[in-house]
Amino acid sequence: MAGRRQRIDSATAAVEVMVKAARDIEPPAHAPLESDAMPFWDDIISARAKSEWSGHDLACASDLANAMAMLVEQRRILRKDGVTTVGPKGALMAHPRVSVVHGLHAQIKAARQSLNIHGRAAGEARDVGARRAQTKEIEAGSPLAGDDLLARPEIFN
Repeated sequence: MAGRRQRIDSATAAVEVMVKAARDIEPPAHAPLESDAMPFWDDIISARAKSEWSGHDLACASDLANAMAMLVEQRRILRKDGVTTVGPKGALMAHPRVSVVHGLHAQIKAARQSLNIHGRAAGEARDVGARRAQTKEIEAGSPLAGDDLLARPEIFN
């Protein structure tokens, strides 16, 4: 049975946050990003404090960024082609890309829920927001981030 989560306002938790915040977060090699997905990756990663990201979360975030980029592309094509098309018997029907767009929306929504980067996924909004704000404040004030004036363990360089 897992123990309780460390309080964010403890000294131990603050040090842990600072150490994790000093790392650069890149897409994992086993879940590569498509070239047009990088802006989505940056937005997804900034939705949580750096210290909250695990390896599995990063793979899911990469999949989410790729799905979001694909959605943009599919919407662009759908706007150009129109939402209806002529079927094999000459009648108007919904363009097949409409179902692709709906499927991508569902995939994106599920991934956001899985990553706890939507409304109430991680608990009450006020509690999650307060914890996330406090974590980001610790990260921003970390002496391990930024100017490289302090010696750091080799894994951060």
